[in-house]
Amino acid sequence: MTQHGEQSYAHLGVMVIDDDDFQLEFISDLLNDLGINKVQTALGGENAILTLEHGKFLPDLILCDIQMPDIDGFEMMKLLGDRHFHGGVILMSGQGAKVLYSASLVAQLARLRFLGTIEKPLQKEALLGAMDKLSPVT
Repeated sequence: MTQHGEQSYAHLGVMVIDDDDFQLEFISDLLNDLGINKVQTALGGENAILTLEHGKFLPDLILCDIQMPDIDGFEMMKLLGDRHFHGGVILMSGQGAKVLYSASLVAQLARLRFLGTIEKPLQKEALLGAMDKLSPVT
């Protein structure tokens, strides 16, 4: 486990998937505050899949909202698993603990590197706590 520190995350490429422009901007700013400058946002699951399929951006970490109208977080976990995504996954939701728990089970069943769930609005300490679980694949 790493210490909470901006330098330890500066090398990460992060994709943020949400259907809300405000959330995308808020989370991007939070990641920038942590020293992460390689941030790709995707407005909804379909845009995220298109970006990943075309190899435009291969993230080390994906932050994904659960409740989205096109491809929700549950389906996104399955699609990432089908594509053998090897980066870390953090799920976000404003829907409460039961939804977050169900989504975490889906992520684990998809054999993803599941780092945790975070309730919205995201808090810096909760994000750092989940990101601390991200370790290099060996």
